[in-house]
Amino acid sequence: PNPTLCTTYGASAMAFDQRVFVSFNPFNVYVAQADVKPACVLRQSNVVPVLKERKLLNDNEIRGCKMNMNTWAFVGDLNDQPQLSCVYKSEDAQNEFLEDPKRGIGEDYLDDDVSKMRKETKKMVKDNLTESQKKKIMESQMGEKSASGVL
Repeated sequence: PNPTLCTTYGASAMAFDQRVFVSFNPFNVYVAQADVKPACVLRQSNVVPVLKERKLLNDNEIRGCKMNMNTWAFVGDLNDQPQLSCVYKSEDAQNEFLEDPKRGIGEDYLDDDVSKMRKETKKMVKDNLTESQKKKIMESQMGEKSASGVL
């Protein structure tokens, strides 16, 4: 929405507005299609000159967000009622496409470096197969043995 301002004082971004509905009886989860909008994330040092000087935020709002090591992002035009959000920068966010797009963050049971992923990302890493995965592997091994005549 404000490309020059965004590249000067922050970074261009995309905002995803997503709704998730959970029913309780019966328990189900429903996910609506995400609404994607162009956005901008401001560097923390630029919040005051960009947002406060335009009277979009007051001192309490700035202080409250900054206390938690956060910064501000917005959707829309800064000159026409933008949607402002105090946002948290995830320290373990990574661009998997730049690293190795074939490899996830340790959620794949085929990863053989689960302990390394735990140390590097500090994320909860699934290290067990689901029952369905175990069954599929068993069936495939049984099929290979019977095909080769070893049983």
